[in-house]
Amino acid sequence: MKYFVTTLFALTVLSNIALAQANPATPAGSDPSKAPATPASKPATDATAHSTTDSTKPGAVEKDSRRQVVILPLSGMVGVGLRHQEMEKIEKEADKFGPGQIIVIRINSGGGLVTEGDEIGITLSRMRDKHRVVAWIEEAISGAAFTAMHCREIYFMKTGSLGSITMFSGDKSAQGKELEAWIERVGDVSADAGRNRQVGRCMVYSPLVVSYTKDPKSGKVTFFDNDSGEVMLSDDKDNLTFTEDVALACGFSQGTADTEAELFNIMQLKPNSYVVNPNGKKVGDAWEKTVTDSKKASSRLMTEWEIKGSSQGQIAQIQARKKLLDEMLRIWEKCEPVAMGYEGGGPMIPPEAQQYEDLFSGFQKAKVKAPIVRQAFERLKKDYDQQLAALKKKN
Repeated sequence: MKYFVTTLFALTVLSNIALAQANPATPAGSDPSKAPATPASKPATDATAHSTTDSTKPGAVEKDSRRQVVILPLSGMVGVGLRHQEMEKIEKEADKFGPGQIIVIRINSGGGLVTEGDEIGITLSRMRDKHRVVAWIEEAISGAAFTAMHCREIYFMKTGSLGSITMFSGDKSAQGKELEAWIERVGDVSADAGRNRQVGRCMVYSPLVVSYTKDPKSGKVTFFDNDSGEVMLSDDKDNLTFTEDVALACGFSQGTADTEAELFNIMQLKPNSYVVNPNGKKVGDAWEKTVTDSKKASSRLMTEWEIKGSSQGQIAQIQARKKLLDEMLRIWEKCEPVAMGYEGGGPMIPPEAQQYEDLFSGFQKAKVKAPIVRQAFERLKKDYDQQLAALKKKN
């Protein structure tokens, strides 16, 4: 159907990146031009006492005054496994403790939907104005890199990679004015987070280049929009993609950590000044399970739809299909990204339900599509009820 078109970031890594000339990695924090940004709001100070009690309320309980560290693991396609909704949930969790909390977005994704990238950008920009928001990179390609670039601090795992922010419109890469606008937008995101604009732009468009020179004494990095720097960061052959060592050498990354303990140490969190809030992981794990379960169910339901349609009598077939529609609708309502088939296969809407043109005319523009699907399914079930009545009367 013409209503089920979407726009994607690239989902694969562009290889052969010109990064071999990078300087050896330097210790985290040695580059003063790339030091971790200070949150907009004043964070809670380190203290030896970590609880307070509001004795004015009956049954008062102690409240932990240490900074909350909320870690949100997000993996999979941007728009499916990696979404703004889960970020907003941990934002609300952090807000309970006041401004200046620490939010770590652990990213493992190869890209996804441009529209979701827009929503993520709005969410992270708001979050970083209140809290210290950090990206921790296992893999962040294309739309996932665009996500990470909104954070003022980026840390890599040893095998981490980030970059190649290519945008596709349909099955073709963006061209002309659309491409120009996208290049500048990624440059803006890079600059807004305190990074060099050209670095962001080179992730989008390979003909652009960027080099840098690093002062051996101060560690200060100076970027150039040409090849005049001592180190060629990105040539004109491939979109820029960072590996861990290259990101650290030029100050794009604030450090490398494979474990939470290593990350907290590099972030200079003093012992007993913070506590890891378990709700971040709970939110991430719960959504991952929902996605996994929904994928299994959607595959089964579409298979059963075809099997029941070909092997059963008419009455049994219609009754079975009504039940399948109810199960499909539950997936639409709890896990719409999977129901939309963003990772392949198309929307979970049987051909028989796609006939209602008046309902689906606004499908593509609708932010939440489940209500439209519900209407289509209910209308199809009514048609089935009429068919059942006619068949039973005939028999």
